Amino acid sequence: MHGAEGLKEAYRLSLQAKSLDIVCLTENYEEVIGDFFDKEYAPKLYDGTRETREILPDSPDNRAYAQKKGEMNAARFINGQAESDMLIFENTVILISYNQESPYACVIEDEKLVKGMKIQFEALWKQLK
Repeated sequence: MHGAEGLKEAYRLSLQAKSLDIVCLTENYEEVIGDFFDKEYAPKLYDGTRETREILPDSPDNRAYAQKKGEMNAARFINGQAESDMLIFENTVILISYNQESPYACVIEDEKLVKGMKIQFEALWKQLK
């Protein structure tokens, strides 16, 4: 999935999940997808119908934002930032690159890769606070 519209389509796929694990290292969404995240995606993501666990770059803004989320939306923090996201749900992993010249999303449904990514997320989640 290429371009801003491809990224939006990938995020919309994740809204079908009942639970979603996210590694969100992107801080400059708007440079690629405009206000999509704030106007369309986040209101649906945090509407109380799905549980989320997010790993975010450790910053005062992200910590404040995480406190505003509902009880079903946990967050932990990591040092570092990169213009990429990873969404893990059910039997799918979506890798998202915010390369401004060529943004894209890669949807992975390979059982072995998805299982490996879930194991890696769990290990990272347990280490972070």
